[in-house]
Amino acid sequence: MATPSIDAPGRELADGGYGATIITVKAARDHERAESIRDLVDAHRRLQGSVLRFLSLFDDARTNAVVDAREPLEVLVGMLEKKARAAGFARMRELCAAAQEARVAARQREWLFFDSFGTDVPALRAAASALERLDATLVGLCVEHVLRANAMPGAKTRIRRG
Repeated sequence: MATPSIDAPGRELADGGYGATIITVKAARDHERAESIRDLVDAHRRLQGSVLRFLSLFDDARTNAVVDAREPLEVLVGMLEKKARAAGFARMRELCAAAQEARVAARQREWLFFDSFGTDVPALRAAASALERLDATLVGLCVEHVLRANAMPGAKTRIRRG
């Protein structure tokens, strides 16, 4: 199949001149790969959003503390650990483990641009699933913290640990 040429309207090409030709360098034939990359990027974005929401729980409205959402995930996770520790967070061990996983995930994000990883659809899916599990862990810790903080005095709390 010939590649169609796009010439400027009303412009004659001189003998030996060049016409503008669009050639696809790399065809977007792998829809599954594109979806996997999108899922991985979305999982990173959701994880960062969850960390920001978790951080907001520890911010005192009177201090007008505002966290810059453009901070790298590694920085945000470090801030979360410090604020949680200062607030006497009950499940600090689990939070620190999740924070360490988030730091590793933040470094792995760059792997997307390497051909060996960026073209490996199963690896992309596995990475996105791992981020979704990590996000769910952080959301669970956050919800548990809110429930504990708002529990009525004298009410029995039964929290399952998995």
